[in-house]
Amino acid sequence: MNAEVVYNIAIHLSPLEMNRLCALLTKRQKSTSKTSDKKVKAKLITEAEAREYVLRVVFGMKEF
Repeated sequence: MNAEVVYNIAIHLSPLEMNRLCALLTKRQKSTSKTSDKKVKAKLITEAEAREYVLRVVFGMKEF
């Protein structure tokens, strides 16, 4: 089923049922958008790279 078919059916609903349909669709969109907004951010550097940088720059260690 595509959006055009749903629209053609929905325009024949009573105003009360149209409001109910809109409320249901809004509720569904809000629940699905929350899950898609949570994206895992990629790490800029790994822990090993961070540890190496700190040892080299802060503590002045050349070899570790």
